[in-house]
Amino acid sequence: MRFSFELVPNSPLWKLEIVGSIAEDVGVDGIWLSEHPDNRSSILTACHLLKTFPRLWTGIGVLNPYMFHPLTIAQAAATLSEIAPRRIYIGIGAGDRTSLEKAGIKRVHPLRRVERCVKIVREILGKGFYEDEEIHLRLNFRPRSKIPIYVGAQGRRMLRLAGKIGDGILVNHTNPDLLELAVNEAKMGAEEANRRIDELDLAAYLTISMDEDESRAMKAAAPYSAYIICGAGREFIERLGIDPKVVEDVRRILRIGDWIRLYQVLPSDYIKATTFIGGVEELKELVARLFKVGYTQIVFGSPFGPRILKALKMIGEVIDYFEEDINRE
Repeated sequence: MRFSFELVPNSPLWKLEIVGSIAEDVGVDGIWLSEHPDNRSSILTACHLLKTFPRLWTGIGVLNPYMFHPLTIAQAAATLSEIAPRRIYIGIGAGDRTSLEKAGIKRVHPLRRVERCVKIVREILGKGFYEDEEIHLRLNFRPRSKIPIYVGAQGRRMLRLAGKIGDGILVNHTNPDLLELAVNEAKMGAEEANRRIDELDLAAYLTISMDEDESRAMKAAAPYSAYIICGAGREFIERLGIDPKVVEDVRRILRIGDWIRLYQVLPSDYIKATTFIGGVEELKELVARLFKVGYTQIVFGSPFGPRILKALKMIGEVIDYFEEDINRE
C-alpha cells in the first residue's frame, strides 16, 4: 500500500516546494509530475524535487512518444538516476489528445506507438543500446539503478497492453466502477504475457477536489473534468453516458480558455463522474474500495481543492487512517 501526490508544474518551483514539504509531512512516498507542453518541464522539475526532497521518489508521468523520442526519455531517466538512484520512475502513455491537437500533432496508432516506445526505452536503459532495421540508438553511460516504467492507461486495449509490458500501470480514472473494470483488463493483459497482476504496481491516478462546500469543490474540478472528457476515447464517453455534443462544446471552450462559459456548459454530474468531489470520510471509502480490488498505489491528483493547503491536510488524514489500520494489523 503506497500513497503519492500528483503535482502539475504550472506554478513556480518555490510553490511546488511548499506542496512537496506538505507531502513529506503527511506521509506520501513520492510525487508524480504531470507533463503538459504549456507548463514547466516535468523532467527539469523532477531534477529540482529529487535534490530538494531526498526522502521522496519522483515519477514523470506521462511522457508520450509523439513529443518525446524514446532516446530522449531514456537519456533523461538515466541522467536523473545519477541524482537519485532508485528514486526515479518514468511514465509513458499516449498523451493528452487535446494538448497534442493544440500542437498540431495527430495521435495516430497510440497502442503501437506506446508499445514500441516502452520497448526501446527499456532496452536502452537495460543494455545501453537499441537497434532494429530503421534505427540505431545508444547511450554512452548507464543508469545508476533500475528505473521502473509505468504505462499510463485508460481505455480497455491500453490497459491490457499495460498489463503486458508495464512495471506499473497509471490508471487514469477516478470513477470507482471504471477503476474496478480497469483491474480486470490489466489482469487479462498480464495473463496473456504469462505474468501475474501482483507483479505490477497498480496505481489509481485520481483527480481530487475536496472542500466542505461542494459547489466550490466542483468549480475547482471543472477544468480538470473538461480536459479528462475531451481527451478520453469514445469507449470512456459511452460508459459514463456523456453526451458527445457536450464534449464538442467543451472542446471549443477549452481552445479559447473561456472558463466562465465552461462552468455554464459542463453538467455537474459529468464533473462528479470524472473527478472525486467530497470530504475525508468519502475519500476513505473510495481508497478502501480500491485497495480491496487490487490497487497497490493511490495517486492523489490535482486540483486537490479550492483551498489547496486545507485539502492536502484532509488527504493527510486519509493517509494516517490507513497507516494506523496497517499498524493495528
